[in-house]
Amino acid sequence: MRTLLVAIVVSCLALGAVACSPARGGPSACGVIGPTECPSPTLRYADVAPIIDQRCAGPCHSGLLAEGPWPLNDYEPVADWADVIRDEVLTCAMPPADSGVTMTLDERLAILAWIRCGNPE
Repeated sequence: MRTLLVAIVVSCLALGAVACSPARGGPSACGVIGPTECPSPTLRYADVAPIIDQRCAGPCHSGLLAEGPWPLNDYEPVADWADVIRDEVLTCAMPPADSGVTMTLDERLAILAWIRCGNPE
């Protein structure tokens, strides 16, 4: 998994990725660089599911806690919320700073690459 994430980072940089806030069109608040093209090899849901489980569903978005009303514990809801997830991951709004949950740059890049590729199952 680590090798795959490193490959994503290299692919993103090689593809001329840009950092921007979707709402403002300016630089991302946390400097995350989102891919401008789908990297090869294409990530599948199985590649990002462990990240989403550990960083999103487990702590808040299981559907059982009031803090996370949108369950993100399997492919359907994650794919349905992909645009929102992209914006939140790109601007580092999720996981929230006060949640005690962190997400590495490699994890953010993996999620962004999966979404850029069209959320393949």
